[in-house]
Amino acid sequence: MKNDCKNKRPKIGLAFSGGSALGLAHIGTIKALRKHKVPIDFVSGTSAGAIAAAALAFDIPLKTMIELTKNLSWGSMSKFGYSRMGLNSNKPVGELIEKMLGDAKIEDAKIPLAIVATDIDTGKKIVFRKGKVAEAVMASTCLPGFYVPVEIKGMKLVDGGLVENLPLSPLREMGAEIVIGVDLERWKQIKEAKNVLNVITNTYSMLIRPQSFLSKKKSDVLIEPHLEKFTSSDFDKAEELLEAGYKAVEHKMVQIRKLLGRKEKAAELPKNFFQKIKNFFTSRFLKKAR
Repeated sequence: MKNDCKNKRPKIGLAFSGGSALGLAHIGTIKALRKHKVPIDFVSGTSAGAIAAAALAFDIPLKTMIELTKNLSWGSMSKFGYSRMGLNSNKPVGELIEKMLGDAKIEDAKIPLAIVATDIDTGKKIVFRKGKVAEAVMASTCLPGFYVPVEIKGMKLVDGGLVENLPLSPLREMGAEIVIGVDLERWKQIKEAKNVLNVITNTYSMLIRPQSFLSKKKSDVLIEPHLEKFTSSDFDKAEELLEAGYKAVEHKMVQIRKLLGRKEKAAELPKNFFQKIKNFFTSRFLKKAR
């Protein structure tokens, strides 16, 4: 029993924030966390982060994730369907998820998964722990005004970023003892608005920005990729965004290892290293003695 307690590690939860095209940086964070074999017991996501969370929860290969990002754009993720509630439909987002996971259900994920959306009629946070992944992701990524609200069980649902852009609280509720957050909004810069989409995304960033400052107090580790030079429409810069996410994790690995109780690896020395040192000084001493 003592050995079990000694080897027992804390349960880890990982939250992915929203960020539109910036969400491509999440792939880089997943790549780095897998490289360092950081165990993830629970995962949550909002908006673009919901897509990343679903991919991680179902153990989708990085190669497949990267392949699916090719040719992404606001146009490819939108279907014109003007109504009194919005300009477009985000059904293509659901189709993307189905292409990746099929008709998967949240409760069947390999890693327990939570996806956050907002009930636009009540302002309440809706956390999906069951149901179709594609529908939940559509709801979570439904940018108000640009997309028509997604109707599920009589509720009109929109982007979860309005209530919790970095969904840390679901992880605690699921049983996470250590919570890691990936916040894409922290260093994001507001750019000049040139069209209605820019107006909506800029307004959105301004509204949720205060959440980023609160995230540090709620998370044990906060990963904040430097995305100052990118915009919410930079889908064509997937490689650079992925690299930014990867570097942000590398920067936090010492902190993550400490929380996991792992010691930094010391540089390995050749087995005969100290013998060589001894021989070197012994030979120098004998020469001087002569």
